[in-house]
Amino acid sequence: MTTTQATPPPAGDIREVGPVALVTIPTGQTAYLVTRYNEAVFVLSDPIFSRQEVFRTRGTNYTGPGASSTGDMLLDMDPPQHTRIRGLVAKAFSRRRTEMMRPGIQQIVDELLTGLADHGPPADLVDALCLPLPITVVCQLLGVSYDDRAWFQERSLVLASTADTAESKLNAVNELRAYLTEIIAEKRKDPKEDLLSELVSARAEERLTEEELINLGVLLLPAGYETTANQICKSMHALLLHPDEYSRLCAEPAGVPAASEELMRLYPSVLTPGFRVATEDVTVGEVTIPAGSLVIVSDALANRDPEIFARAEEMDLRRTKNPHLAFGHGLHFCLGAALARVELEAAMTGLVTRFPGLRLAVDPETIRWHTERRFRGPSELPVTW
Repeated sequence: MTTTQATPPPAGDIREVGPVALVTIPTGQTAYLVTRYNEAVFVLSDPIFSRQEVFRTRGTNYTGPGASSTGDMLLDMDPPQHTRIRGLVAKAFSRRRTEMMRPGIQQIVDELLTGLADHGPPADLVDALCLPLPITVVCQLLGVSYDDRAWFQERSLVLASTADTAESKLNAVNELRAYLTEIIAEKRKDPKEDLLSELVSARAEERLTEEELINLGVLLLPAGYETTANQICKSMHALLLHPDEYSRLCAEPAGVPAASEELMRLYPSVLTPGFRVATEDVTVGEVTIPAGSLVIVSDALANRDPEIFARAEEMDLRRTKNPHLAFGHGLHFCLGAALARVELEAAMTGLVTRFPGLRLAVDPETIRWHTERRFRGPSELPVTW
């Protein structure tokens, strides 16, 4: 299908329309929705599609009250600014460095699971493991006090909300900025072995501005735990709905890495699609997208493309070829992907090893889910064993 028509297609399964379709988003704007894998990879990789232009031409509320970015974060930049700033933090999230963190992460998991065992059944896996694990890790990584978690969680939830107002989000950002400003001042006086201290050093060498330094902290703190916590929770929820698969992993814990990748493919933490603006006329699939058009990539639908994934709608925990897009692709590929993988694998391995009888403690239909956040997942996961 080749089209530049301005009328969105009728309702129905959007994938039946084609790999690219014109749709209407909640603000009333039209956008080109990309739903197939190869087309998604193209949009996410080609510099013709700009993140920066989304905010320059549409402002920070382009998706309505659910917009969580202020337009001046790393996620919203194009090269060369993006390249320079990402380069300053990329080493801290490299696969090599995160593998060095694996023993420490495993120790955190072991301590949390010991606490879970001591608590006894039933228990909420969100409070016992899914949330405290990534919060502990990101606090250690950045050099932020774990005792402050309730305070910054409250602000982070506002930023992730699809119901809070733009004013509430701005207040939350400003409060986080003030909080990070105080911590950065402390790092200047007494630097430690943590990422914020490294960034303070880079600031001293004028490799980034003070504004960029503070914005990085505001981005990394909530992003460093919210998505990972939700992914662990969603993955375990899906796995516990299939007791036979959980039992098989208990018997074969070496299968956890492949299983975690498959669970991320089918049940990704982030459901908010990636927005871009086409800076030139460009053809995606067979659709001509005019310059200045808003383009939306649905990673979740691309992850179920039958041309890439055999039996795409089925859960195959032993799938060997799994190039899913749960962490995005290209320039804005998730900075913390390697760290998230280590945390998810450590959590799942710990559970299947120490709790072979783990199962849901309630009817799955009664489990409460977040419905007004960018990260949709269970708000609680009651389990027993």
